[in-house]
Order: sequence, then C-alpha cells, then structure tokens
Amino acid sequence: MWAGKWIGIVCSMIWGIETSGAGMAVPTPEASQIAPAPAVYEELKIARQDVTGDARADIITLLGKRFAPDSPYYEQLKLMVQDPVAKKVSFFQTTYGGYQPEMSFCDFVGNKTKQILVQAPTGGSAGTSDFYLFSDKDNNPAVLPVPQPLTISGSYQDGYKVPLTIKETNQTTVLDLSDRKDIYEENGVYKNGKLVQPVEVLPNTFSVLKPVEAADGTCELRGEQRVSGVANADTIAYVESLWKWVNDGWKLQSAQVKKAQR
Repeated sequence: MWAGKWIGIVCSMIWGIETSGAGMAVPTPEASQIAPAPAVYEELKIARQDVTGDARADIITLLGKRFAPDSPYYEQLKLMVQDPVAKKVSFFQTTYGGYQPEMSFCDFVGNKTKQILVQAPTGGSAGTSDFYLFSDKDNNPAVLPVPQPLTISGSYQDGYKVPLTIKETNQTTVLDLSDRKDIYEENGVYKNGKLVQPVEVLPNTFSVLKPVEAADGTCELRGEQRVSGVANADTIAYVESLWKWVNDGWKLQSAQVKKAQR
C-alpha cells in the first residue's frame, strides 16, 4: 500500500522595486524591460497573465538552475512574478527540481484570480511529476496545497485476477489479466492459472494533474496514476481522479480504474 505525501515549497519572498511615479499607469513592459533572472538561473518559460487580480497582465518567469552545465535536470526551480502596475516582484521556490518543467494558469480556488500550477517531471521510469500551486493575489505570495495521490492497493489472485481498491472511495475494481497469462506463466508468476507466490501491485504518484474547466468558471484538476503489476514496466491500470477546491482544500469528486492495454 502506498501513502501519499504533501510536497510544498522551501521559501517565498516578495521584493519591492522602484516606482516611476505615484498614480501613473504603467504599460506592459517590452522584453528588454523585464527584470533579469537571478544569477545562475536560466529563463525557461515566460508568460503574461493576471495573477495579482488587478486586471492587468503580470509577467511570470519560470527559472531553473541546472545540476551541471550540460545536464537536462534542473536541481532548483523558481517562479518570478513581476507586477508592472504595483512595481513589485514576488519569488517562489519549489521543493524539488525536475526535467522540462511547465506552468499553467487558472482560477482553481474561486477568488476570480488565476493561480500558477507548476509541473516538474521527475525523470524516473515511473513517469511521475511533482506539482506545485502558487497564488500571488494582491501581491501576497502564498503556497497552496495540491491534491494528494489516491491510496491504491491490490494483490494478484488465482485465475489472473487482480482486485484494485481505492481507499478514499472504498471502491474495488477487479482486473482480468488473462490476456497476459502467457507472459506470467513463462516468468513463473502463475502455473496453470495458480499464483505461485504473493504479488502486490505497485501504484505510483501522479503522472498528470491537468486543469479542466468547470461549469462555475473555476478549474478542477484531473489526476492520473499509473499502477504496475509484477514489475514497473508491467503497467496494468491507470487510476483517474477528479478534484475540486471546496472552502480551503481539495475535495475528491470521482475516481475510476481503467485497465491498461497490453
């Protein structure tokens, strides 16, 4: 059985920058006016979205510090949010690094302002990613939680059957893996349909947390977790979940198990 853990951020800070004049409207800056990235960090992505709630586009820069000069792995990731109207800059830092990080924007919490969702692939064979959710409404930087992976358990049974149970919903789905019986028999997992020795499934954390638009104008998150069988490469199922922000946290709306194609 796998138990999820919450991943947060190490630190956040907000810096003020010099103003050009009280009460003056500030136009969207050109690329040459964007504040430079901190030393040793590279600019990975730049987006213009209103994340402070003043109806003016802010500049959000995703920054990365490489593990080595020729490494594709960024050992540290930061977000720099520049508000050209308030003349303020906020910095966020993720707990872990990652490969080819991405960011997306939507109002997840229902406060009429977009938050920033960062996905950082871990690069392992499991295909999982770390996810972070940041808010900078009214130039008040805050770290918001993301949904926790579902707790999935199961073990192989005679007849090439595998019941998968989702703890959060108390839902059990029985997978029929008889289409893999030749491989399982050849590798000594089964003998004439009888299980040779106990085998527990290997659930993974989220590989996907994707924003999906809801009817109320906010975004929900659709998650996907891969479940392996006798080995990591033996993918037997995907567990999909739908999450909605209610009051001050994420609430599971639905979950379903889908058998993986061989």
